[in-house]
Amino acid sequence: MTTLQICALVWLAFVFSLSLWQHINLGLIMIPASFILVLFTGLPLKDLYSAFPAKLVLLVLGVMYLWNHVQESGFAGIIVKKAVALAKGRVYLLPWIIHVLAAFICAVGALPAAAFAITVPVALEIAKRERISPTLMGIILIQGSCVGGFTPFNPWGNLVAEQAAKAGIPLDALYLFLAQGVIAVAVAVAAFFIFGGLELLRRPISTTMAESEGTSKKTVLTPYQICSFLGMVAFIVLVLFKYDVGLTAFTIGMVLQIAFRIKSKAALSKLPWGISIMIAGVLIYVGLLEKLGVLHSIGDYLVSIQHPSLVRFSVTIVGTILANFESSSIAVLGLVIPVAVKSMVGVTTILSNSIYLGVLSGCLVVMCASPFHIGGALILSEAEDYDHTFKQLLFWVLGLTLVMPFITFLL
Repeated sequence: MTTLQICALVWLAFVFSLSLWQHINLGLIMIPASFILVLFTGLPLKDLYSAFPAKLVLLVLGVMYLWNHVQESGFAGIIVKKAVALAKGRVYLLPWIIHVLAAFICAVGALPAAAFAITVPVALEIAKRERISPTLMGIILIQGSCVGGFTPFNPWGNLVAEQAAKAGIPLDALYLFLAQGVIAVAVAVAAFFIFGGLELLRRPISTTMAESEGTSKKTVLTPYQICSFLGMVAFIVLVLFKYDVGLTAFTIGMVLQIAFRIKSKAALSKLPWGISIMIAGVLIYVGLLEKLGVLHSIGDYLVSIQHPSLVRFSVTIVGTILANFESSSIAVLGLVIPVAVKSMVGVTTILSNSIYLGVLSGCLVVMCASPFHIGGALILSEAEDYDHTFKQLLFWVLGLTLVMPFITFLL
């Protein structure tokens, strides 16, 4: 590794630490850091601009623009209430219904952060009412979002697929989704039993919950809600026919905005600009690292270990440690996945590639329950006993940090 490459990594570590210390959006600080790196290394400025992930940024903004219509119309709230009614008084089913609901919300393209924002307040209110551990409810909800985060409609899955394609690594989207999903569901099951699931299984059917569900009024949908639902269905169908995800979402969202006269200022204010800058800044810097040959050098070093299990272990342990302290999983994926694909020399089958990247991605995103992550922070904001919940979440993610690398080691 050359002196310039080492300096680029040291600069990355410094900038990453500074963003954590000063609570600065990682992507926001990465943009000027990338500019300074270009000036220091003598790379042409066009390399910085060419690394801008336009497709992924448009996907994030477009999908959330469309999903905001579903949320603003009130249709998202109806979905949540109807989903909870499915428990029919069986308290132990409530966390799993929320799990499936969060998975569905992310599966159709919403960022996991959006699924958290929609479901966490309702889920924690249900947990309080039914005496369910907020830690149990929160972790299972988060793992549901992780499951849905790796469909072709979601930025997480798209980021992994794009980085693999850029490195010439063939993937199968279904195997990637299933491999990651197995990890997320296994973690959710473990959390269920560790944080009081057995007690929920022993409880009798809650008659008060069943009665309140039975007496709920019939919902009459408004035209905005109906059209938002139809827009989401049209979006899914068009994406299945290989239309561009982000541009399709923008188009349908704009039709809804014009039809129902939604104010542009309100629509723009609800778009995830912070996440978009996060993605852009991180991937611009990663693109410059690639131009400098840093990722290639790291990949060569990992391959030289000559033990694939140790390579996978090393990548995973670095990724899980980063994921504990970074508030956005997509930033961690943007940093770790490019390194992982560069080390995959000799892995030729689509199945092997998909399983490895799926499991690795799963090991990284399960850290969303960290108190320093958006998911964990939202749980803490709704929990009654902040200190107790904080300690439970902290010990939980520390345990995952120790366990997850061994899963990839055993592949």
